[in-house]
Amino acid sequence: MTTYDDTPPDDPYADGSAKVDEELHTEQSVIGAMMLTPRATEEVLGLLRGRDFHTPRHELIFDAVQALHAAGHPTDVVAVTDELIRTGELQRAGGADYLHQLTSVVPTAANAGYYAEIVAQHSARRALTDIGTRLSANAADPGVAIARALEDLRELRDGSRVAVDERAKTLREVLDVDPSIDAYDWAIPGLLERRDRLVLTGAEGGGKSTFLRQVAILSSAGIHPFRFSPIDPVKVLVIDAENSEKQWRRAVREMTDNAAQLGRRDPRDSLDLRCLTKQIDITRPQDLGRVHRLVDESKPDLVLIGPLYKLVPRSINNDDDAAPVIAALDSVRDRDVALLMEAHAGHTVSRRGERDLRPRGSSALLGWPEFGLGISPDNDLTNGRRTFTVSRWRGDRDQRAWPEKLHRRDKTNPGQLWPWAPTNSL
Repeated sequence: MTTYDDTPPDDPYADGSAKVDEELHTEQSVIGAMMLTPRATEEVLGLLRGRDFHTPRHELIFDAVQALHAAGHPTDVVAVTDELIRTGELQRAGGADYLHQLTSVVPTAANAGYYAEIVAQHSARRALTDIGTRLSANAADPGVAIARALEDLRELRDGSRVAVDERAKTLREVLDVDPSIDAYDWAIPGLLERRDRLVLTGAEGGGKSTFLRQVAILSSAGIHPFRFSPIDPVKVLVIDAENSEKQWRRAVREMTDNAAQLGRRDPRDSLDLRCLTKQIDITRPQDLGRVHRLVDESKPDLVLIGPLYKLVPRSINNDDDAAPVIAALDSVRDRDVALLMEAHAGHTVSRRGERDLRPRGSSALLGWPEFGLGISPDNDLTNGRRTFTVSRWRGDRDQRAWPEKLHRRDKTNPGQLWPWAPTNSL
């Protein structure tokens, strides 16, 4: 690109527009996402270069974001505007109003990598067209033309992505870093770190939902959900695809009142709840976009979503069925949140009469979460009280203080404050 087009870009929201320029809109979404979240910036910078943008002003803005990121500065719209003023390029980049418009165009910043892939594809197609044009123009000397075309194609193949350091590192290089880099980024101390994934299984009516609600409500009140000690309050988003608001009111009112009295913050103000009244298919861009918009609005530390079988309108019977569901859920987890959900256990029973607690469906689900827990009732009472075992249907990826045995508040122990309590200290 050698010249700059100073004609204002088409407004994709203008009334009466007969056709939206999809390539322009995608580029706007990429740049806008980069100015919305640091994670989007890092993801896009790993996929694109400035010259991949067809619209010159987008190349200017991208280069400004890249320069800010390399210097360790913020890349939000205010910082980018200031950088373009500093370099004298703000006017050619469309002005401050255009930068703000870009952030409003983005469907969801969580899909920045997907949008960047589309921009990269458009860039590659344009490059191939240019190579073909040069090849035709030099047809009088086919040997030279073919050699140059092959060189151009190799450059396109090898440089179609940002050059990243793909060499293997020595173990010394891996270990020789500031230890603070590896510090835990806790959502709930000792229990859940940001980006952790927990899938909880059990029999129907076995208390899975109550277990996860206890985690959500107590942590949002600043109470550890199983140690019952003070913690920093956690912002929680619940996306319930099965239960109504009426069912939530009946189920959690008492627990919420107790948490408000004993906690550091009233969970009524720090837990956001969205009950989905219509069938959702999280693999559809529209429905996944709804989920990400809720995350954008709530800005949670912890997301409770599900149950799993309600997130898609079809059975998950094999790895091909599971792959798009896992990809969609991981896009939520990549928002730097801890992700919790419940799933129904299979119906298989062992020779000892114990139910298989692995989730129904694809084996891919077994290896997906960091923690795969199942709740099952014990056959005998302990000191006159019913106990439940928390078992692992997959090995933990990291050591955490999940309870191994639980008491459930029922007629055998009606005085228990919380619905679930460990039988021993954690």
